[in-house]
Amino acid sequence: MLAGCNGVFGGDAGGPERTLTPVAVPTDEPTPTPVPQLAPGLTGEGVVNASVLAAAHDATLDGASYTERRTVTYRARNGTPIRRIESVTRVADDGRFRITKRWNGSTSLRRAAYYDDGERLLVATTNAGNATTYRRASSGTVAAQRSSVAAAGSRRIETMFVASETVVAGRTERNGTTVYRLVPAASRRTPDTTIGLDRSVSVRADITEQGLVRSYTLTQRLSGEGADGAATIVVSTRYTRVGATDVERPPWYGIALAAIDAAASNRSVTETETGTTMTAATRTTRDRDGLEPRA
Repeated sequence: MLAGCNGVFGGDAGGPERTLTPVAVPTDEPTPTPVPQLAPGLTGEGVVNASVLAAAHDATLDGASYTERRTVTYRARNGTPIRRIESVTRVADDGRFRITKRWNGSTSLRRAAYYDDGERLLVATTNAGNATTYRRASSGTVAAQRSSVAAAGSRRIETMFVASETVVAGRTERNGTTVYRLVPAASRRTPDTTIGLDRSVSVRADITEQGLVRSYTLTQRLSGEGADGAATIVVSTRYTRVGATDVERPPWYGIALAAIDAAASNRSVTETETGTTMTAATRTTRDRDGLEPRA
């Protein structure tokens, strides 16, 4: 045995106990450098947190007026447009809104318009024969439509960035606001549990440093043919006139109210006549049977 080896761990016999000071041991893994955040949920590597970005987009438009323009185009495998839906949604800072939709292609609908005056939601629909009908939306429809408008498209934004991969391709300054341009990084196929089709999803978008998704184009390539033989669906959306959108009554507002009131009056008359007929029939039966009719 070597003399003094005992002292390395416990100390010499009969002497005071010594302690050792821990020495930092270097690791092979360096501390990762934080990735700079360009906007909520966005770094130079693309959208890293779709939920955070969607929430920021929603917060930016919350309590502000704005206009959303959206186009959905269904294309055949050779690129020919099969059907096209254009919509414009105008939202006031108090939550009132006006929506117009137009269909082109193989559909029986041509136009649909919605107007929320804060008290009720009026709907005007025009078919392929150019006949227009008016109605007051049910309470369930009103709640669903108001919820959708209040979300300001944030649900769709979260879903599409979860299903796609993007990278930041450029940066511009617009009116003192920094805007980042996103392009597809790679296509990723995701299963659609609703109709059982795999879809390749790609997204191009412009996002401000506050998290407002100013515009985006979403392309879904179907692995099989979808509705009407569509092989590709392209959705283009743009948000404009933030804080500067007016929501006015549509020109058909008065016509719609008159038509709805007339329909309600007709229903009331029909119900009254039906009730009178039933009462008369009841009394006739009682008289025939020798029963005294009720007062």
